Amino acid sequence: MPRAGSLGILLLLPVIGGYGCTRSHDDAGTAAEATDLPALCDAFEVSGLPHAARVTATEMKAGRDFDLDVCVVRGEIVSSPASTIQWAVELPSPAAWNGKSLTVGGGGFDGFIPTDADWTGAWYRGKPYARFSSDAGHQVQLFIPWGLDDVALQNHGYLANHKTLEVGTRIVAAFYGKPPVRRYMVGLSNGGRAGLVAAERYPGDYDGIVALAPAINQQSHQLGMLELMRHVFSAQDNWMSPADVELYMNAEIAVCDELDGLEDGIIHNFSACNYDAADLLCAGEKTDACLTEGQLATIALVHRDHPYQVALSDGLPAAYPGFGRGGAPSGDWVDYLFGREFENPSPFNYVAADQAVKVVEGNDAASVMAHDPTEHEAGWQRLSSAIDPTARDMTAFRDRGGKLLVWYPAGDACVSIYRFAQYYDALKQNMGADPVQEFSRFYVMPALGHELVGPGANSVDFLEKLEAWVEQGSAPDGHAAAKLDESGTETRFERPVCQFPAFPRYDGSGDPGRAASFRCSVDREGP
Repeated sequence: MPRAGSLGILLLLPVIGGYGCTRSHDDAGTAAEATDLPALCDAFEVSGLPHAARVTATEMKAGRDFDLDVCVVRGEIVSSPASTIQWAVELPSPAAWNGKSLTVGGGGFDGFIPTDADWTGAWYRGKPYARFSSDAGHQVQLFIPWGLDDVALQNHGYLANHKTLEVGTRIVAAFYGKPPVRRYMVGLSNGGRAGLVAAERYPGDYDGIVALAPAINQQSHQLGMLELMRHVFSAQDNWMSPADVELYMNAEIAVCDELDGLEDGIIHNFSACNYDAADLLCAGEKTDACLTEGQLATIALVHRDHPYQVALSDGLPAAYPGFGRGGAPSGDWVDYLFGREFENPSPFNYVAADQAVKVVEGNDAASVMAHDPTEHEAGWQRLSSAIDPTARDMTAFRDRGGKLLVWYPAGDACVSIYRFAQYYDALKQNMGADPVQEFSRFYVMPALGHELVGPGANSVDFLEKLEAWVEQGSAPDGHAAAKLDESGTETRFERPVCQFPAFPRYDGSGDPGRAASFRCSVDREGP
C-alpha cells in the first residue's frame, strides 16, 4: 500500500509521459515488419486475444534516464457492467528484449496501471522485460463502490492479473514472434499479496515471484485497525503529531540502537526492543518535549495484537499482530497511523478500515468509529474469500520449479511483518519446513517502513536474485543490502540480509560499513 509521492498509494498516481504515435484500432492482423521500435509500434495489430480483450491504443513511451523506450499496447477486458479491466503491455525493442515477461502488481486498492506509475520502475530499472499490468478491474482507487460488485471483487482479488498475463503473453508472441521463455511477477503491498495469491490459485502462471511487504489478510488488518484507530481518534490526547512521533522515534533509537552490538542510529535487533516511552510522560501540561498518558497507551496499542470476533477465510489467528519496531523514522507512523491532523483522520490504516466498513455494511455513511463487525460477519467473509491468500498449499507452484522471494521491512506500520510470519509458519505446517525452504525465502529488513525506506539498508536487486535462483539454481543466501547516498550512486554502508527472525549483529570488530562485519543472529540478548 505505497504512499503517493514515494511509492504511491490511494491518491492518484502520476502517469509517465510518452511521445510518438497514439492510435486506436480494432483487433486484427499480425506484427508488421519493421526495423525500429516506433515504426513497429505504429504498425502493430493483433487479433484473437483471450478473454475477449480489446486493444484500444498503441503508443511509444520514452524510457528517460532509468529505462528503455517501450511500445505500450493498451486495452480492456469487459468482465461485467460493473468491472472493466484496463491493462497495459510494455514492449522493448526486439533487439533489447530479454525474452522474459514481468507482471507488475498494484498497490492500495488498485484502480491504476502500475507500469504507468513512477515508483514501480525502481524494481526493474533498465531491465528489458516485456511488462504487463492492469488496474485490477476498476478505475476508482477506493473500495467504494466497486467492492460491492462480486465480479469486480474477484478481479481485484485474483482474476485481473491472471487474465492480463494471458493477454500479455499472446501480445508478446505476436510482437516478437515467440512467447516469453520465463514469466516473473513483482509487487509491493497489495501487489505482493497478489503474487502470493497467484502462486496459490494459478501455480503455472509464473516461474518466480518477488513479494515486497505483501499486504496479506487485508480484512484481518482492517478489523484489527478498528480498535487502534478508534483509540487514536477518540481523543486529542491519544493522537500523535509529527513532532510527537519524532520525539518518540529519537528516544526509541537511543534505547534500542546498541541491542545489535553497534551504535549506528539503526535498530537492527527489532525483536529485543521493548521501549514503552514511560520516561517521556508529561509531569504536567503537554509540551513538545513530553507525551500524554493517552499517547503512551497509543504506543502500546501500536505494538500489541488486536483481537476480533469474526471468522475469516485465511485460517490464521483472529487477532491482527502489532507492528514491528523501528518504523517511525521511515515516515510510516505519520502516513499510516496518525496523519497530520486530528480533526481530519487521513492515515491509510484509518482510510482502509473505513472503506472496508462501508463495503461490508453496504452503506457509504458507515464509519470505523461505530461499526460492529459481529453484526456483519458475512460481509467480512465475502471480502476475505476473494482477497486473502490462505497459506494452505503451494505444492503445485513448487513442483513446477516456481520460486518465491519475500522481503519484509521490520518497522512496517501499514501491514505487520508478524502477520506474514504467521502466514509463513502456517505454510510450513501445511507443507513441511524443508519443502517450503526449497522454493521460498522470507527476508527481514530492519529499520525500514512499508515502502522499504528508512535508515536501514534497503538497496537490493530483487529480480536479479530471483532470476539467479530460477534460471541457475543459485539460492539467494548470504547476500547483502546496501544503503546508498542521496544521489543513489555511492554506498554508505552494507548489512547482511537475514531470514526472519534473524537480524544483523555486529561482531564487535571490523569495518561497520561492511556486511562481512555482521552475522545473522536470532539471539535477542546475546553479545
